[in-house]
Amino acid sequence: MKFIVSILILLLLSCESQKEEDVKVSLTYNHEQTRQRSIRTPIVVSKHTIDVKDYNYKHIYDSTELDSSTLTGTVEVPVDVNLEVEYKNYTLEQPQIHYESGISSPFTVTHSSPPTTTVTISVSVNPDYPVQETETVDNETTECTENCIVDSDNVTLVWSDNFTNGVRPTQTQTNTYIAFWDNASNYQWDNISIGNTDNMTLCDNSTLVNNTIQNFDNATYEFKGVYCNGMYWTFGKCGWGNEISAHDKNVADCACKKTSDNSYTVRPLIGNANWGGVGKSCSASNQTLQVILKR
Repeated sequence: MKFIVSILILLLLSCESQKEEDVKVSLTYNHEQTRQRSIRTPIVVSKHTIDVKDYNYKHIYDSTELDSSTLTGTVEVPVDVNLEVEYKNYTLEQPQIHYESGISSPFTVTHSSPPTTTVTISVSVNPDYPVQETETVDNETTECTENCIVDSDNVTLVWSDNFTNGVRPTQTQTNTYIAFWDNASNYQWDNISIGNTDNMTLCDNSTLVNNTIQNFDNATYEFKGVYCNGMYWTFGKCGWGNEISAHDKNVADCACKKTSDNSYTVRPLIGNANWGGVGKSCSASNQTLQVILKR
């Protein structure tokens, strides 16, 4: 007997008509943090695959490629068998060599399984994956020279990019955005402003600002509705990367706000066309998004 499994929210449906109960299984991928404050050409993952195997004999029962925007897929698995899930992802630059991989702990699907079962996979980088280092930042003090406005008393670091309605960010845009946060992590900052060239909002909670910068690529770091300078600030996972946003009401990350809302959302790493915006944050009109750090 086998079940049909849909991943990330997996529906396990019996092949026998008399077994109609559903079992839901979700997969959580915990990526190890491998970047040691070095700046390199950012990796953009374009393909995610899973193999469902027999834990003891390593026989593959089924495989699938996960949907690139939702990380979901469907596989068929047997009942009452020790199983494991092997995950791999691939990049456009090296489509034949996996970039990251991981294998879950064993688990079993039965007709009496609880309504929800979570399979956690710790993912690590393939040591044989070719990565080109472009610059290394050591522990010494470095000078901010790119996208910086410097005077004797102040340093301003600016990220700014143009986004088009209905068009997902390009790889160049995502690379530039990641490099901006890498650069920012070498300094301590007093405040942050986000929005577009016509409308920005500011937070001067330096502890919040610097904690966010240092944890920008930490998939487990998040906060919701932290009040700062009249707005509720939120940071957390949205699509492939993290979102930073501020709203006049306490809302979760990945929210789709309306044009009339007093909201500021920046998420060019989402992996689709909902890159954020001021007011409307899904399918927003053309605009230039900005993040400005000052100290």
